[in-house]
Amino acid sequence: MTLLGAVVGAVFAFGLTSVVDAKTFRTNLRADPAMMEPITYSEIIAGDVLNNIYEGFSAVADDGSIVPALATKWESSEGGKVWLFTLRRGVKFHTGREFSAKDVKFTMDTLMTPGMKGGLTTTYLKKVVGADALQKGEAKELAGVKVIDAHTIEIRLTEPDVLFSIYPFYFMDSQVIAEHGPEWWSKVSAGTGPYKFVHWKRGVEIKLDAHKDYWGGAPKIDGVMMPIVPSGDTMLSMYDAGELDFSYLTEDAMRRALKDPRYKDQLVSSPRAQSRYIGMNQNLYAPFKDKRVREAISLSLDRNAMIKGLYNDAAFPLHGVTTPGVAGYNPNITPVAFDPVRAKKLLADAGYPDGKGMPPLEISNPPLFKDEITYYANQIKRVLGIDVKVVTVERGTFIKSMNAGEVMFFPWGWTAGYPDANYFLSQMWHSKSPYNRARYSNPQFDALIDKAQTVADPPERYKLYQQAEKVLMDDWGTIPLPVPALVALRKPNVKGVTMTSYGYSSFHKIEIQ
Repeated sequence: MTLLGAVVGAVFAFGLTSVVDAKTFRTNLRADPAMMEPITYSEIIAGDVLNNIYEGFSAVADDGSIVPALATKWESSEGGKVWLFTLRRGVKFHTGREFSAKDVKFTMDTLMTPGMKGGLTTTYLKKVVGADALQKGEAKELAGVKVIDAHTIEIRLTEPDVLFSIYPFYFMDSQVIAEHGPEWWSKVSAGTGPYKFVHWKRGVEIKLDAHKDYWGGAPKIDGVMMPIVPSGDTMLSMYDAGELDFSYLTEDAMRRALKDPRYKDQLVSSPRAQSRYIGMNQNLYAPFKDKRVREAISLSLDRNAMIKGLYNDAAFPLHGVTTPGVAGYNPNITPVAFDPVRAKKLLADAGYPDGKGMPPLEISNPPLFKDEITYYANQIKRVLGIDVKVVTVERGTFIKSMNAGEVMFFPWGWTAGYPDANYFLSQMWHSKSPYNRARYSNPQFDALIDKAQTVADPPERYKLYQQAEKVLMDDWGTIPLPVPALVALRKPNVKGVTMTSYGYSSFHKIEIQ
């Protein structure tokens, strides 16, 4: 066999991800993203990729502080109703075009245009003057977004929003949709971030290339390869075989890695700014309308046993919605106890002694979390006598169903996109939020959150957050769950990447030695 033949044979024998350039950073994704463009973006796996392609006015640093990104400064007036952003000069899109205020306006208009299926970021624009008219098809643009000049943009709101400057927008090149059509994202990369989108092979991998003209300086590596690896066993095998430089571990892989002394010096971890909970959709399951049923189910879960058994002690208890380290967290919130005696009494008082008379109940989640939901189902059966059927659903389908309010009972998580409790409270539990996946509704809660968004003084705003969180928890509107730490494995020759409370640190700083 010739030398060329041997090389070709090696490629087919070991797979392309084993023979990539030494300066390509290889890290796994735990599932296929639900989307790969900034307009419909609404979930965390997609965010792990898009955060390196697209940018907004500001960004969250590794320590949780807000730092300038595509805006160099901003100021508000009229109590937070008017915002003026000064944009960074000399920023180039991956297309080679200059970033300017017209691209900010285009992105915001597109997010709110009917038929564009705007995702999470649309919630930040609801208060912009003209948002309702645009969403109803009565206008063609947001009247409240005004281009002052190429590097200055003014945004007018119908009511104050003191957090507007820290919302995580993804601004895109305003010309690519017209040039490339609805599937533009698969043909061209349209962000300003340190990496450019190259391809997404569904169920296989995502590839990014370095953006050499990045305003923050060219990355020190050539690109990023992200194989999609849902199995914890497979990701550990790939890491051991040298096919991954950094492995973001699923919870089953985390349990194995934490117990294995081989990985001791390669483990990196961080507390997670993520709210974990079980959602109870009262519109789909009548017994959930009774607060006693909601409380009984919450009290039936032994959170300390979960931390030890499910997470090998690499987790912390969450007794509300906001996580430690996020502005507005209440360290004095009342702990949620494991109290099977009270739980059984509450269920009997609600008319369902030992679960008798309860309609069929299903708990749903993607396959990745089957062990976890099986534990919840078994625990609820053991303590309360309620038969709970475990249903696993493909991840993309599951997220769409949750967003549509079509799932009755489910564990899920919500990772903070910016370091303020409003992200958890407003996005997850306000009755008007499209990401209130349990469709919880409480006017007192809504009123407190609405008021908090108008209060510029942080301590006063945090008091309102904590009052709202107490309303939610006193009503047993959610079942808080322990939050596992973020845990990853990092090869010794990889520098400049770690985990933060918000996920990966920026890939911009990565070096491979």
